[in-house]
Amino acid sequence: MKTSSFGWMLLTVTALLLVSTTPAIAQDHGSGGSGGGGGCGDTFGDLIHILRHDVTGQPILQKRWVEMPAAEPGYGWGYCVIAVNESGEELGFEPLSCDVAEADLPRVVEVNYFGRLNGGRTKERNNRMHFNEVLSTIKTAELVKEGPAGRLMMGFDCSYDEKKEEFKNPCAEWATVDSPMESLGLYSRLMKYGHFQTDPREVDEWHHGDPKLSVQYQPALGPEDYAKFHKSVQHLLPESYDPKHPDTAWECFVDVNFNDIWDPTEPYTDIGTEDVPANNEYDLGEPFTDINFNGFRDDGGDTFAFNPACMEQEYLDDRDFTRAASFAGAAASKTGKSTRDLVSYLNRIMKITKNTPFTKRTLAWLPALVRECKIQDGWTAEPDGEDQVEPSYTEDCEVKEASDSIENYEFFPKVQELFVDFYAAEYYRSDWRSEGLELIVPAGDDSWVEVNNVPLTDWLRHANGPVGPTSAVEIDAFVGAMGDTIRTIQLIHNYEIPEPLWDFTYQ
Repeated sequence: MKTSSFGWMLLTVTALLLVSTTPAIAQDHGSGGSGGGGGCGDTFGDLIHILRHDVTGQPILQKRWVEMPAAEPGYGWGYCVIAVNESGEELGFEPLSCDVAEADLPRVVEVNYFGRLNGGRTKERNNRMHFNEVLSTIKTAELVKEGPAGRLMMGFDCSYDEKKEEFKNPCAEWATVDSPMESLGLYSRLMKYGHFQTDPREVDEWHHGDPKLSVQYQPALGPEDYAKFHKSVQHLLPESYDPKHPDTAWECFVDVNFNDIWDPTEPYTDIGTEDVPANNEYDLGEPFTDINFNGFRDDGGDTFAFNPACMEQEYLDDRDFTRAASFAGAAASKTGKSTRDLVSYLNRIMKITKNTPFTKRTLAWLPALVRECKIQDGWTAEPDGEDQVEPSYTEDCEVKEASDSIENYEFFPKVQELFVDFYAAEYYRSDWRSEGLELIVPAGDDSWVEVNNVPLTDWLRHANGPVGPTSAVEIDAFVGAMGDTIRTIQLIHNYEIPEPLWDFTYQ
């Protein structure tokens, strides 16, 4: 007989079944939108390469005496992003402004290489819809594993191990998540929550099906899905699940009648209707949790309860960051590239560090940095003066984290922005991209040959350079993993056409 480590009383379980739950509505940090609107595409001006911390990727804003925004007439201390050129050299400012100096404008580097990642600007409901599509596929699959480039693959019609009572390779069919929008859906969920478990009682606020159907719920993984996850992707499940002890799948799902089966008995929500009052009994016409999505309440011998702690955010570890980078790379154009600026702007666009009406922000985040330089003696601040004089800044500067205690903080959105903390990110190419690929490669003039076990690392070293310990931590680890995914997908796609990308030797 299985027991729950939460020690829930049956009375508590019963009470859970009688409560209609909706996703927690969190306060939106600066934006959001209702009804799943909340465009994910709001930005703070033009997207360009800017000065960032070498390790964390936090932007370093310059404290300058500037003309204030219209909401606060006059002049005062402001916080300006520092544009850099292709080599990372700082560009100048226009006097008393955050604008790039006119003479330096030709050297500004625009982040105009989003490509397919522009799909991240979709509405939140669309992002969730694509994530749900992957969940629904997982629920019908028999195996889930890592594929080339770190993407997810779902197996169907797989061999069955009678002794272990589980499906295993080989599988007759495999489906790879290669849709940019589905990849972005996976990216957003993993970056915000650190796993894929959602609440099976979460009402689908955006359902637009048959209006005669009762309340519809978002798809969610059940305990029967946990065993499908290969060890390469088990980190996508809640931390409470230990694959060495399969019963831990039930840490999230309480088996009321202890039969080791999460039966598709669909509990009702006793909220009543105009014709049927709330009476702690199931009455026709009351909404129910349609687990198997057939539009009918199914009767059976079991009910279940879900532990909401299993859908809460977890801190991401190095595997989560590398997997998220793979999802982002899979969503990008195959000829695209990965940079610190692209990653930071993508996270802004997809609100990874913001609460929205339907999601919570990632647990690990950092503020912007502010660089304050001393000014030469003799300059006097005159907020309302007509003839403003640009201060003479010295090279004696201090960099510190931004906070709401600094002057005029509330008037400069860029200094208020939060950024993903990549502290736990590590990436070593040899650990993640050591596989050999089957490719069609050039064998002379107008001739090609199919070659097995071509080392992927050879191509990545050629295309992206070496990835070693000095560049394999924090934001550079993420950028490197994402870049390797992009180049891996490019190789796979191009050599299926085929199209030569580089000269290599093979055995």
